[in-house]
Amino acid sequence: MAVGLGMGLLLLAACPGFVMLVLLAVRWRLCRPGAAARCGAVVVLGMPVPHGEVGPELAARLQGGLRLLSSVAGGRGGTRSGGSTGGGAGQERADVPLVLTGGRGTRGRPPEAVAMQRWVRGVDPDVPVVLEDRATTTVENLLLSTDLLRRRGIPPPYAVVTSAYHAPRTSWRVRRHRLPLRVVGVRAPVDSAAGTYLRELLVVLKEARRAHAVVAALVVGVALLAGLAAR
Repeated sequence: MAVGLGMGLLLLAACPGFVMLVLLAVRWRLCRPGAAARCGAVVVLGMPVPHGEVGPELAARLQGGLRLLSSVAGGRGGTRSGGSTGGGAGQERADVPLVLTGGRGTRGRPPEAVAMQRWVRGVDPDVPVVLEDRATTTVENLLLSTDLLRRRGIPPPYAVVTSAYHAPRTSWRVRRHRLPLRVVGVRAPVDSAAGTYLRELLVVLKEARRAHAVVAALVVGVALLAGLAAR
């Protein structure tokens, strides 16, 4: 029995490492080119702007959103019969908006979405932008952006752009709420890659603690039964 219990505890200790491997595998899949194609809109998730200005990580998200917007709009233009683009490239881009989502404007500082809009306008003034400036969490980003696009009559699915390390958890939340979203991860500069992924692991373990508790009980139980059977 002691051997079985030891095996169970050993397997239990390995569970976080297995979860991390799953997160890294999902991250790799969501960062591949073509992870989201033929989408009705591109949503970029915001993040804190302490001084009211877009930082390097958020800028990387916005750059990824602009690249994806160009590829999605270009793909739509290439599918028209006879090669005609009707109103031209501008019309094609107007069909696919860039949604900037993020609130939390305080003490005279603008909401994240407004700061993001200023950055985008400085890069490309012609991009069709839609602001969602009420969300204060990732779940609210996803829910409010989806509702906004649906009310505008823009058909799903929609692409959601976020940092690579954040993409697996975002994808899990999309599945949990059954939203018509396709998550796209972009590589972004972070202060500490190891610390960032460790934080993501801890958040996932915390948010899915019930499921992990059930798995832990099953692992220990099976190990104990195996130990008893081997006696």
